[in-house]
Amino acid sequence: MSDLKTTAGPALGKLPSGLAICTAQHGGERTGFLASWAQQVSFEPPLVAVCIKAGRPIEKLIEGSGHFALNILAEGDFASLKRYGKGFEPGVDPWAEDPQSLLEGQPAPVFANGYAYLVLKHTKVLETGGDHQIHIGELVSGALLDAEKKPYVHIRKDGFGY
Repeated sequence: MSDLKTTAGPALGKLPSGLAICTAQHGGERTGFLASWAQQVSFEPPLVAVCIKAGRPIEKLIEGSGHFALNILAEGDFASLKRYGKGFEPGVDPWAEDPQSLLEGQPAPVFANGYAYLVLKHTKVLETGGDHQIHIGELVSGALLDAEKKPYVHIRKDGFGY
């Protein structure tokens, strides 16, 4: 493995990925975390895959509610990177002090003043055999809220760490 880290790691890290805050809510609990592995995987129906580290608290909320959202970040949104980068402990509501920052009536938390969002109906979990699982969701709603901005694209130093 050390040879791969040295030789292929820098190349693997150059696979670009977008950044989004993945959110879910269920039974009065809600949370979000910074997701850097999300990709559209089907046109018909429109499906999106997001990789979630096994054991993250959000998994129970996604399974319970059957929905999750991707709040796609705009280029240079360092405040969201800092706020959601490490995720939240179970039971901590990231929006308790600012509930008006979310759109009402959504099955998962959606940023009212974000760049873009996708609301997804959870359809499948794929076990990868690695430290992350792939969660598949079918698009049920979404919007580009600020067409003047560009999406935040992430490039890693190498492919063996965030």
